[in-house]
Amino acid sequence: MRCFEKTPCLTPFRRRIIAMWLQFDGADTMRRMPTPDDPIKTSLRIPRQLHAELEAAAERDGLTLNGEMVIRLRLDPHANEAATILRHIEARDTALMDGLKRHNGALWSTVERADGVLERVAKAMAHVQAGTDAAALKREVEFVRELIDSLRAHR
Repeated sequence: MRCFEKTPCLTPFRRRIIAMWLQFDGADTMRRMPTPDDPIKTSLRIPRQLHAELEAAAERDGLTLNGEMVIRLRLDPHANEAATILRHIEARDTALMDGLKRHNGALWSTVERADGVLERVAKAMAHVQAGTDAAALKREVEFVRELIDSLRAHR
């Protein structure tokens, strides 16, 4: 006799309803009827290499093999491709930005060095007479130094 059948407040009709609702596995332990949300046990044949890959990924992420498979099945396969493409784009962007920063640094180093040279030239030309070729060259040196100062303001 099952445990719900011993309950005195249940009518025979109610007991039959409960018996139809509940399933018993033969050991008098009650199991509820499966619902649409309950997982279904299934068997699957997959290549050994894929199985090994799934096990490694599951172990790495702290999941069961079943958990890893469910996650992968729920993922949009195009999302993986898009994520891979996005990672490649981000890696290239990072490499480009790093390269640009290095080139920019080298360029500014050259500009700073040139400005130091031009400063010394301007000091050496401090006593040049107006109207000479040297005076015209001095104006060009001063103009280039002003350009460099303007560039620094936008660095």
